[in-house]
Amino acid sequence: MRRHLRRVAPVLGCLLAGSLLLFLAVSAARWQDALASGDARYRSAPDGRLWDPGRLAVGSISKSALGIDDDLAFRHAVQSFRLSHPEQPANSNPALVVYRNEATVELTDIERHAKDPERRSTAANLLGVLSYSDAVYDYVHRTRLLANAAQRFQQAIAFEPDNEDAKFNLELTLGLSRGMRLAENGGGANPAPGGKGSKGAGAGDPGSGY
Repeated sequence: MRRHLRRVAPVLGCLLAGSLLLFLAVSAARWQDALASGDARYRSAPDGRLWDPGRLAVGSISKSALGIDDDLAFRHAVQSFRLSHPEQPANSNPALVVYRNEATVELTDIERHAKDPERRSTAANLLGVLSYSDAVYDYVHRTRLLANAAQRFQQAIAFEPDNEDAKFNLELTLGLSRGMRLAENGGGANPAPGGKGSKGAGAGDPGSGY
């Protein structure tokens, strides 16, 4: 009996290994399709459950083996950011507060721990946009929020010196800060939130300072 088991064991091992490889192959194909289709749907409809491969590829084992945890985390963070609608005041809709909090947590994790400097730069830039957006609508804490936004944009540029969005946003933020100081000293007009001065980091389109 033992001799028979010794003969069968290698065969069973090969079958198990083959089954695992087949599972990973199916998972890889499903995840690739899920990422591609999710990216396509995100462009027109960012809400909803995206990047879902279905039951044949679920589980942390398959994701870890395929090395796509970081890809999914980045996509979900950007999705939360977009759904937070930074061009609108957060207190206008409780759902925006939820998405903004989620985006802040997820983007902060990427900014601190991602291995890709480009993604860290993008995350820092988007965090700066959230601070800028809050500053536009928050009179009381505007100075602190603008300072935080400027710091985030500077971090983004440090991670990726060619990040033109972060450079544009930093220039816009510093300009608004200078305008506030002039207004406080009686040397200029107060940039009213919601007016022409609020256009840019918190209201622009991706690729133009967003």
